[in-house]
Amino acid sequence: MTSSRDSRLCLPVDCPPSPSGDWGVAELHCHTTASDGTVSPENLVEIAEHIGLDVLAVTDHDTMKGALRARDYALRVGARVEVVVGMEVTTRSQDHIVGLFLERPPEIFRSVADTVNAIHAQGGLAIVAHPFLGLPSSISAGRLRKALERCWFDGIEAENPYMRKGARERFQRFMQDDHDRMGAVVGSSDAHYGDLARAVSLFEGRTAADLRCAIVTQAVTPAIGRVRYAPPSLLARLQNQYRSLVRLPIARGVLLWRQWRGD
Repeated sequence: MTSSRDSRLCLPVDCPPSPSGDWGVAELHCHTTASDGTVSPENLVEIAEHIGLDVLAVTDHDTMKGALRARDYALRVGARVEVVVGMEVTTRSQDHIVGLFLERPPEIFRSVADTVNAIHAQGGLAIVAHPFLGLPSSISAGRLRKALERCWFDGIEAENPYMRKGARERFQRFMQDDHDRMGAVVGSSDAHYGDLARAVSLFEGRTAADLRCAIVTQAVTPAIGRVRYAPPSLLARLQNQYRSLVRLPIARGVLLWRQWRGD
């Protein structure tokens, strides 16, 4: 396995100075073929290793299967990148919450607050995914404030390739009033095509344990990455759309049926 740990391709161009002289770099939000991504869990680990990531959180939609495969592969081949098991959880309002450091899949289609509390109950961290985009899967300021009446978050994505000017302005307005209740401000790529580190989270240390400590203590610095990728091919886009619009709804239906039965 080829690693660029020394060249650190994942580091941002305008990287702020680190108190210790060297940042750890984490990707906190990405997808594999286990949900609507187009890259296998194993290939995702290869990409992360090549660009020099320290920590890779695999967060497929409503399943931990891709994350577990990625973690097992990284351990088997002796990769230096450390894989965190995560999941992007669909809530009843269709808002998405990223759970990190998970032991088991949280139930889907629960309220935002119940989802966050379920993540915390198993020792996980709850991050608000791609907020204020004006899309069904993106939480609004109003729904987020309502959830804050019943739960607390460990972080919120501030740097994300899908956040445009309007979303950034809404984010800034929200954080002016509610910054103290939102935990760490993080950067994540929400990668579906293996395009990791387009946005990253910088932290002191190199390990997943160091990352967790940085999130909990709000010592994470979000940044836009400098890795550049060719646009995804038409075939890759079609694969993503098929998985997103056909496979995922079927998988969610099966999962809801099993939840209802108590399996």
